[in-house]
Amino acid sequence: MKYFEWEGAVTEAVAETLAMNHSDAAGIVEAQPFYTQQSWGKGVDAQLTAAKILAVDQAE
Repeated sequence: MKYFEWEGAVTEAVAETLAMNHSDAAGIVEAQPFYTQQSWGKGVDAQLTAAKILAVDQAE
């Protein structure tokens, strides 16, 4: 899987979890570049990455 495919899956997971559109979910994912890059580098799957991003986003 290429990075852009994986990032799209992360965005879709966020959109589904929060029942929002793709654009809004992409904004949430893009606001957390550290966690996205860290997860990609460690080989974390899209669902776990989305959960991590949502946990951080809600804590802020």
